Amino acid sequence: MKVAQGIDLIDGTNANVYVFAVDGAVVQVDAGFDKSAQEVLSYYESKGIKPTAVILTHSHMDHIRGLKAIFDLYRPSVYAHRYEIPVITGQRPQYSKNRLMSVLSPFFKVPPVPLINDVTGLTLPNVRVIETPGHTPGSITILLERADGRFAFVGDAAFERDGTLYVNERYSLDVQKARESLRAITSLSPITVLPGHGKPLRV
Repeated sequence: MKVAQGIDLIDGTNANVYVFAVDGAVVQVDAGFDKSAQEVLSYYESKGIKPTAVILTHSHMDHIRGLKAIFDLYRPSVYAHRYEIPVITGQRPQYSKNRLMSVLSPFFKVPPVPLINDVTGLTLPNVRVIETPGHTPGSITILLERADGRFAFVGDAAFERDGTLYVNERYSLDVQKARESLRAITSLSPITVLPGHGKPLRV
């Protein structure tokens, strides 16, 4: 689905996966679950392109387990917040308020990818990374600034339902910080918010 010129939302993934173009680079935001990987690969095949970089907004399973298939085929650079990297590489359990999920997460480790880069090393023109913690400690927002507007890829820092952005308190580790992060995102108005769940929304 085309969100704007040069920005797509890949159809059929359980958590939203976005792709945008900037200065000749093809940047993917999040990777979906294992079962979403085929949708992502089909998207690239249909477009005749491949990802230069994958940026992970946070380390919950529905946003990262599709990474291995994408990495193996295209070898993009992969970036995440330093707090999220140990989860992505299987060195610590998933961040979760749900004790059962935390206990079970070691049994659902992400298939290993050789190198996850600290997102502070990301250098792309007109792209900024903003820390928006709360859902997880290292949740980030990717801000794309263009002549036709600004676009915020927020992961699960904001959910969308019926034209409203909200914090999913059930799955946010620190609800107060999550609320503060959502306020920080909406304070960027006018901007198009591209959430991990729900539809893109202009605020």
